Amino acid sequence: MSGDRTWLFVPAKEKYRDKIESIEADNLILDLEDSLTQEQKEPGLKLVSDLVEKYGCRRKIYVRVNSGRRMDKELKALALHSFSGYVVPKFEDTQILEEYRELIKEKQVIALVESIRGVIFLEQAAAHPLITGLAFGGEDFCRDLGYGAGEEAACYARSKMVLYGAYHRKETLDTVSFEFRDKERFLGEYEKSKRMGFTGKLLIHPRQAEAVREYGSAGEIKRLRHIVEVFRSSADGVVQIDGKWYEKPHIEKIESYLHSLEGETKHE
Repeated sequence: MSGDRTWLFVPAKEKYRDKIESIEADNLILDLEDSLTQEQKEPGLKLVSDLVEKYGCRRKIYVRVNSGRRMDKELKALALHSFSGYVVPKFEDTQILEEYRELIKEKQVIALVESIRGVIFLEQAAAHPLITGLAFGGEDFCRDLGYGAGEEAACYARSKMVLYGAYHRKETLDTVSFEFRDKERFLGEYEKSKRMGFTGKLLIHPRQAEAVREYGSAGEIKRLRHIVEVFRSSADGVVQIDGKWYEKPHIEKIESYLHSLEGETKHE
């Protein structure tokens, strides 16, 4: 995954106001949508305006806006603030980007794909120049498929997102995991996202962000560097280390990952 490994949803609620600066995640997604009731959305928008005004130039902050009529209001209310970008939910049609081009053209846009139609038209979304990343909403997608649809039913959609995202050089963020108490279980899901080729994963709790940081800790870096060194010192084009076989493409991926971590460390 890229250097920006953690994308953490933070509900736009007053109790999180004083925690924004101390939350340790690469990207914060202030959420005006699913985490708020209808009564909370208006004060939530005021809070988001305050937070991006204060922290927008100091942190990577995205705002998940609502769909429909509230999107219009929220984009207009936030248009003059400086922050990283928007997460657009229930994304299905690039036409909406043209409608709001003037309001979002200075911001990055993460298209959150959560429906059958969104997956069908994924190629157009990935190719659109205003879209910088694709995110998968697994729960809503499986609900759209119907009763009984689970993780297996989402495999094609997730693979398609990774494929089109990689081709168009866009961020690809896998769906959230609701596991945050059991770190090992969560990291198992995180590793699945990595193996599928996603560049990041949507998170819902600071413990998940902490687990991801630990995953890229000194011990993991040391292990990966050892694999590279063994391969480079070998006269063969394939080596076995700890029961796994490594060839040149594997080593190049590891080296790219290590390079991204080194770049991240320089900027801390």
